[in-house]
Amino acid sequence: MSLLRPPAAPVRLSPPRLLDERSRPGFREVYGALMAGSRQTDVAVRRIRLAGVSLLRRELAGPSRLRVLLAEIDILTLTSEAEALAVRSGSRARLDLILELMDSGALEVRSAPLAGWAPDFSVFHYEVAEPTVLIGPHWLQRPYPHRGPALGSLHSGSAAARVGRRFSGLWEQAHDVKGPLLRTLTEARNRGLEPARRVDTPGAPG
Repeated sequence: MSLLRPPAAPVRLSPPRLLDERSRPGFREVYGALMAGSRQTDVAVRRIRLAGVSLLRRELAGPSRLRVLLAEIDILTLTSEAEALAVRSGSRARLDLILELMDSGALEVRSAPLAGWAPDFSVFHYEVAEPTVLIGPHWLQRPYPHRGPALGSLHSGSAAARVGRRFSGLWEQAHDVKGPLLRTLTEARNRGLEPARRVDTPGAPG
């Protein structure tokens, strides 16, 4: 059962479809709609930036299982990003949601430093409909980091199932890092909140 209440009806987008930085709806909107309607989402990205994870609670409401596979984990960068997000009230909810999903067991994270894939991809599994895969740079924020084309593609059916099997193979060979990552991000979040607590406490030393 999903930690979050699923939307009333999933949004479906007809593949195959080519996406670029000029597409409307864009990669961000397509990604959110696909995730909102899925029962399980498998994500393979080289690295992740917490500041770039802009998915909303309602978009994360669909999948009861979210598996994230990382090729690289920079703990120092993630720690500093978590502390920075905690300081800003507008972005703190985003960090809290990530920690909530990890703590509940809905979000699983594994590291595959000896594996590799190109480009990044996500596979969306549904209760009845065939799976869908979204391939391309997983940039959820605008503007993009370069001025050139940012190309992605959307596929379903046997193509998506094939990619899903490849993900499963990578996942089985990867090692679980959710526990240490959850502790690291939780501690970083708490440290990020400390300056705000000192400011808000009457009589606290400057």
